[in-house]
Amino acid sequence: MDTFKPGTFQYHLNKCFEIAAEKYNCEDPFDKCKYREIIAAEKLGHDLFEGASGGKYNDETYGADATDPKDNDGKVEYKSAKMTKTQYDKYKKRVLKKKYAMVYNGAYDKESIARYANIRHMINLFYKAELVATVEVPTDYVLETLNKNLDYDNTRRANGEIVTTNCNSVGVQFVDNTPTIGEIID
Repeated sequence: MDTFKPGTFQYHLNKCFEIAAEKYNCEDPFDKCKYREIIAAEKLGHDLFEGASGGKYNDETYGADATDPKDNDGKVEYKSAKMTKTQYDKYKKRVLKKKYAMVYNGAYDKESIARYANIRHMINLFYKAELVATVEVPTDYVLETLNKNLDYDNTRRANGEIVTTNCNSVGVQFVDNTPTIGEIID
């Protein structure tokens, strides 16, 4: 492998790949923002699944990214959202009013949604590499919202519309830095 000149952007970026591979068996920490999962697991004290989590036929990791040793190794699903500089500044001033989406691409039928039932759901807000806040969103709310969205999409399909099976989203609204559902845990 080529060596990169110390101090260059490429050198430091390569170090990120090396650390992710050595510590987390993750070949590409920038694929699907895996680096955010790594940061969240480190900060929250969770055990991140090695390599890729998810997987339609993998019951051990399906619908989750990590386990929480403080919660009897219960599974945890991370969703993340990127904050703009303006949103970050408002958060620091405690006046953030913004709705963030938790996108579930595996929530395309009732059976798949039901598989999320025994998983804790968290949305991590990031400004650049900083994990600004983590909100634990109640599982019942996640399931209810995903099922409601699926029912709506199925009605549209029945009316002849072409509707994607991906991007079933659960919204988390912030008003003055406080989520209207769930609670900040970090």
